[in-house]
Amino acid sequence: MLHIVNGDVLGRKIKDIDGDIIVWREMYDFGPLNSGWTNDELIKRRSLFFEEKLSIPSSLFIENCHNQLNLLNKRSLDEEVILWFEHDRYDQTMLVYILTQLSTKNRSNLSMVSINSHPSISPFYGLGQLTSAQLKALFKHRVSISNQQVAEAVEGWKAYSSPDLDDIKKWITEVPHELPFLLAALERNISYMPSTSTGINEIESLILQNIEKGPCSFRELFKNISPNLINDGLSDLHISAIIKELMNGENALIKADGALPMYDLTYENPNLAITSFGESVLTGKANRLDLIGIDWWVGGVHLLSKK
Repeated sequence: MLHIVNGDVLGRKIKDIDGDIIVWREMYDFGPLNSGWTNDELIKRRSLFFEEKLSIPSSLFIENCHNQLNLLNKRSLDEEVILWFEHDRYDQTMLVYILTQLSTKNRSNLSMVSINSHPSISPFYGLGQLTSAQLKALFKHRVSISNQQVAEAVEGWKAYSSPDLDDIKKWITEVPHELPFLLAALERNISYMPSTSTGINEIESLILQNIEKGPCSFRELFKNISPNLINDGLSDLHISAIIKELMNGENALIKADGALPMYDLTYENPNLAITSFGESVLTGKANRLDLIGIDWWVGGVHLLSKK
């Protein structure tokens, strides 16, 4: 029996359940993706992106990705694989990637523990909030993953990682949806596309709106916006990377009095303030693309516009 989980906290809490555990460490909710790349090319390109954006050493990223794939591929094809993933976009993009990898080996003994709420927790962000006893109870009621659900995941990954945004729109409207939370998670993808009028997306707008209320620390900002992003599951490092992009160049939309959290600076907590350029973008008087450009990825769509 093999458990695949979305984080170390959850991994520690289910360690007494029979079976081995793989903690999957990746962030498919952002960074370079392309449905035409091999796994090796995908890992290499993503390693360079995360080294640039979050100071994660490329060699470490590559080693981790290959190690977890090797751990998965060497398991017996008859072994039950249990996937522990909640409802949000962070987890669901990880889920479809892993199900795509499992599908290449024709594995059929798959099950999952996947929820979007729990009567003991409000607000519910994820499985890591639950106690070991609560998680064991969920494990007893795990559900099998059907061949149709695997097929939906494979097509979902192809659409999500496609360089053509129309592919995910077609997947949303044309593919039968049986996985409980995947459709809603990938529908959120549209929220990550920049507005034609301001050049920022919904999440960037939320960040600027909160900072506009008054200077605040990074941790205060993260706490303030997290309730609005329950269906996204954005990590603090993801938010940090987004803010870093908005601080580019002489027309930066945000300023900080210190370093932002990165892989090797996880506890940094600078004070943030909006600039006059940021205020102009929020009010629609200026466009982010004209001020600072963009070099970012939404699924497989590469947004590139240099200032």
